[in-house]
Amino acid sequence: MSGRLLDFSNYVGGSDNVQVVELFTDTQQTYEYNFNTSITNYTFTVDYQTLVVDTISYDRTTGLPSFSNSSIVGYFANVAGSGSLITDRDNAAGTVNITIPEERYTGQLLPNARANVPITVVSINWADAGVTNPNQNAHRWAVLERYKSGTNTLGDPTLDNNFLTFGTGKIASFTTDASTDTSRVAGTYTISGLSSGNGVDAQFSVYVNDSGVTDVDIIDRGTTYAASETIELLDQDMGAGGGADITVTVSTVS
Repeated sequence: MSGRLLDFSNYVGGSDNVQVVELFTDTQQTYEYNFNTSITNYTFTVDYQTLVVDTISYDRTTGLPSFSNSSIVGYFANVAGSGSLITDRDNAAGTVNITIPEERYTGQLLPNARANVPITVVSINWADAGVTNPNQNAHRWAVLERYKSGTNTLGDPTLDNNFLTFGTGKIASFTTDASTDTSRVAGTYTISGLSSGNGVDAQFSVYVNDSGVTDVDIIDRGTTYAASETIELLDQDMGAGGGADITVTVSTVS
């Protein structure tokens, strides 16, 4: 997918359910929601995800950002918010505070406010659990992440190792059968592995401690992978101590 299909203004929805703010990444903001009715049976959830848009413009009169020509070029993993983001709940008065957390985006940032801009979309969802088949309601905050010297790493967000490009078959999530194996040679290894499909260029960091406990992290997500594709990380590339090869299974791609 690419181009106008990923139009950002369509993604965030209309003015009734989205508000746009600009914040430094180390700044949090709390808002009070007033429902003007009892919220005793309401359930609330908060999650957020950082998207990267190719360009934004600003209205010359109001100075407000415009997304009419903005396309999403990629994203970072979704984050489920904790209960600490929902505070000061007064069920009888119908009020609750929702916090947009600090450090919601920790990747690279450019001081330029108009190109490859990370925008964290915070989604607040609620429903009345006291009724049958409750309606799901949502409100979004689109947070334009802003660079602060001494806080952020200067760089292009699209070059961050955790950045996922739409539609190129990058590994978004995976599982492994790595387990403790005392035959493995202790050390840290960078391995590409052998793919069962068409995927190429993924790289993994395999850490083995002195007891054979093994941890696998991804360094490069590669391209043209497909869900359920497997990648074999060979013992011969991990010190050749006679331990079992490790199978990485691709769960999802982007």
